[in-house]
Amino acid sequence: MRRLTILAGALALMVSVVAEGRLYRWTDENGQVHYGDKPPLSQPRKGVSELGSSGAVRKSPETLTEEERLLQEEEARQANEQRRRDRALLQSFSRPAEVDLLRDRQVEAIQAVIQTNKIRRKNAQTKLERLIKTGEYYTRQKKLLPADLQTDIALARKEIDDIDRDTLKREDEIAEVKKRAHLDKQRLIELQGDPY
Repeated sequence: MRRLTILAGALALMVSVVAEGRLYRWTDENGQVHYGDKPPLSQPRKGVSELGSSGAVRKSPETLTEEERLLQEEEARQANEQRRRDRALLQSFSRPAEVDLLRDRQVEAIQAVIQTNKIRRKNAQTKLERLIKTGEYYTRQKKLLPADLQTDIALARKEIDDIDRDTLKREDEIAEVKKRAHLDKQRLIELQGDPY
């Protein structure tokens, strides 16, 4: 009897809510079906359906394809990432000129590594030239190059190649730092609404 009274009360509540406005139905993460005059704030396990005045489903939740769902998740992830970056920009910089100062410091640090690479390359090149001259001596004497000399020449060439690769990588880093700083500065100006 008590169940019947509760059921009748729930139906009466539903009818009064539906008569006044909208009624929503959803299933929570525990599988319980809920009704209310407002949709839930948190995302339910099963979508929210809007019921008409007769209690029939007027608007059912849209079912998304896997691709659409993944696209929505990616868009939400990107939006969250943008909000995070915006907060970081606003907390890190009070003026756009500070972005330029940071950029200049980062570029100087990378240029210092490039300068060190130039010195290392010059020393490695001098060493290689010395090793090659030693190899030429053996060739003029019609002797075979010693294995350790061949190894040293190969290592010196590899060291020069590694230094050159690292220098190119550092130059790319400078371009990336400048690009990122330009974008950050433009975004900071947008967020602050201040031209300078």
